[in-house]
Amino acid sequence: MRALAILALPSALAGALAQGAGDFQGIVRVPLPPEREEHRTISVPTEAENTVELDFPWPVLEWAGRGFTPDAEKYAGDFVVEAPKGTARVFVTPVSPGAHRVLDLVVQLPDGSTRGIPVEFVPAPAGLAWRKAVFDDESPRPEAPPRFTLSAEAPHARFRAPSPESLLGLVTTLRLMLNTTEAGARAIAAANPALGLAELRSAPESFGDFVLTPRFAVRDATTDSLGICVGVENATNRRLVFDPSGWTLRAGDRVYPVTTVDFSGDLGPGAAAAALLVIGRAPDGLPTLLLPDNAFRISARVLASENPRPVLGIGLPGLGP
Repeated sequence: MRALAILALPSALAGALAQGAGDFQGIVRVPLPPEREEHRTISVPTEAENTVELDFPWPVLEWAGRGFTPDAEKYAGDFVVEAPKGTARVFVTPVSPGAHRVLDLVVQLPDGSTRGIPVEFVPAPAGLAWRKAVFDDESPRPEAPPRFTLSAEAPHARFRAPSPESLLGLVTTLRLMLNTTEAGARAIAAANPALGLAELRSAPESFGDFVLTPRFAVRDATTDSLGICVGVENATNRRLVFDPSGWTLRAGDRVYPVTTVDFSGDLGPGAAAAALLVIGRAPDGLPTLLLPDNAFRISARVLASENPRPVLGIGLPGLGP
């Protein structure tokens, strides 16, 4: 009999029961869809002389409905309504057996606008009336903007400061990669997750007396240090002496003097060799944030150019000067 009584309720009430959570005979939670998605009244089962409490997520401004009265002794009605303006709780008591009416409630939304909510009070089978209905707002809410606060402490550095040992360690890694095959260089980089390897495909650049060809670059992600292997070729028939502090790396519109260089600095006529360059920090002391696959331009400065076979004048006795 109990199951048959539930099936006899209106379809709108059956929907509320399916969505409501809690004890059907006690407190029930009813979701409120957005107003544009509202297609039917919200049914609330009641029984004569027992009050049902309606809790809304917003304050109630007005109410209207045929058969409802704020005072049954002064005005006739099937239901007595207690809804003080500005409160979110409404109390409704049926005073006529089998009363069935629709109450329209106007609530104020947080943005200042209003919304009407039609509530249909239906007679409930014995023992199935609600005592309290809690209406939940299921309208999508805008995401709250991110909040920022100023900390009194400096933020933690993303990278540890490069040290002479770490810079020389990167030079050693470059040397190992230079002296192995391409597959071997990739294997060395893969063995250390902090290393990033990129082959540099820039065209050789001539500086008159010499030619520079970038070969590959390696980045240490723990210190943000960058190492580059560059080929150096002497394009003259003289011996070139390079300035150890004359190496410069350009990336975009920024210039980075190279402070760690592994290069003999002395190149004979037509000879070629590899120079290993390492940059730990930018000129302002901050991380460079350079990736190994950047388009780099490298330059160097020559200190001296010498004849590899100088001719010396030797004075011989009996001969003129």
